[in-house]
This record gives sequence, structure tokens and C-alpha cells, in this order.
Amino acid sequence: MDSKLMRFLDRSEAGRLLAERLAERPLPSPRVVAGIPRGGVLVASRVAERLGAPLAVAYARKVTPYPGSELAIGAVDEDGELLVATGTGPALGLTAEKLEEAKNRALAEIHRQRDRNPPASLRELAQGRAVVLVDDGLATGLTMQAAVGFARRHGASHVTVATPCASVSAARRFRRTANRFVSLVVDPDFVAVGIYYLRFPTVSDVEVAAAIAAALERRPAAGVETGKPGAGTASSVPTGAM
Repeated sequence: MDSKLMRFLDRSEAGRLLAERLAERPLPSPRVVAGIPRGGVLVASRVAERLGAPLAVAYARKVTPYPGSELAIGAVDEDGELLVATGTGPALGLTAEKLEEAKNRALAEIHRQRDRNPPASLRELAQGRAVVLVDDGLATGLTMQAAVGFARRHGASHVTVATPCASVSAARRFRRTANRFVSLVVDPDFVAVGIYYLRFPTVSDVEVAAAIAAALERRPAAGVETGKPGAGTASSVPTGAM
């Protein structure tokens, strides 16, 4: 990995810098910023605050072949719509029944998160709005692609995909499938999202709920852009920044 690769202090700094990049070009109105839980919600909260937009949660989750696995074979959204990575099912010997079981495990976690958090599902806010979808990083992009499909299915008028860091393959995907794609880093040697952060702790349900609650308190001011560009910078020079 390039030693000069941009690294963010934490998700809060990444969100602030991402928000400033997004604000360089006008976004359609009305708009809503939606984060993918859990880490994406913390990044999205800074974006929503800077843009003066409501914060929503885009409930999408990667699907893995068995509990505890990190291997993504697909992704599922809040509606239960399944996106399967090309060729992974047959390659792993997964039957249709096993794939359905894997989807249902991920969907159960989505429902658990939704029921635990304050009411802020993108389902209620997407119709007729420009949606800015945010995650803390994109490796395969499968989960984000599921979120894009969800936003469009629920009436989004325009979809921006925004992230602090992305693989080349994910960037290529969303330049095609989103109306706008913004990433501060696009790395041809992308390995894992956490590498681009100096601090990358596991995000708890409590932190997500707190971010949503804080955004709900700001909602009366939503729709008016607020905030001024910050003076801080990340640790080094970006690679492949957009």
C-alpha cells in the first residue's frame, strides 16, 4: 500500500471531509442523506448536518454463506430483495435453499436494527427526493448496490453514492449505476475499509441510535444548507481522489 495514502482520523472526520467534497457541487432538492448501518450512519450524520438535510438509515446488509463468515456472497435490503454476487452461489456449492437461509439471517438482523433504532428508515423519506447514500467504505459495493436499488424502488428522484474510500471495482460500478459517485480515495490496491482509518472501532447500536436521535432534533432546520467548510485535513495526500 502507498505510504502516502489518505487516512482518516475516524468516521467523524471522514464524514466531515466527504460532506465538504459533496458541497462543492449543488445537489438537487429536496434531499435526504441515508447511511448504511452501522458505520455508514456515523459518516452520514456529518454529511447530513453539513448539507442541512434529514438523516435516514438505508437498511441493507451483506449476505454471508454461514454465520460468522466475512465472505460476501450477496446483499439484501429492508424489503428482502436479494442481490447475489455473480457466480458465488454455484462456486461455493450453495443450493437455493441455503441461499435463502443466508438471506433470512441477514434480513433478521436488518429487522432487529430497524426495530431498535428511532424511526428513520429511508423507506419513509425517499419518495421524490434526491438521496445521498453513504457508507464508511466500499470494497465489493454489493451492500451499497442493494441500497441503490431500494432507494430507486421507493421513489428516489436522484441517487448519489458517497464514501470516504472505495476499491476501483466499486468506483466503476457506481459511476455506471448512480447519478453521481463521490469518493475521497479510490485505491487500486484496496484491501479493507479499516486500513483507511487511524481509528476504526466497531460501532454499537447505541451509537447509531444516538446519531439518528441527534439528527431528528435538527430536522426542523432540514432543507436549508448549513455549516461552513472545515479547516482540517486528513493525514496525507489522497490516492485516486474524485
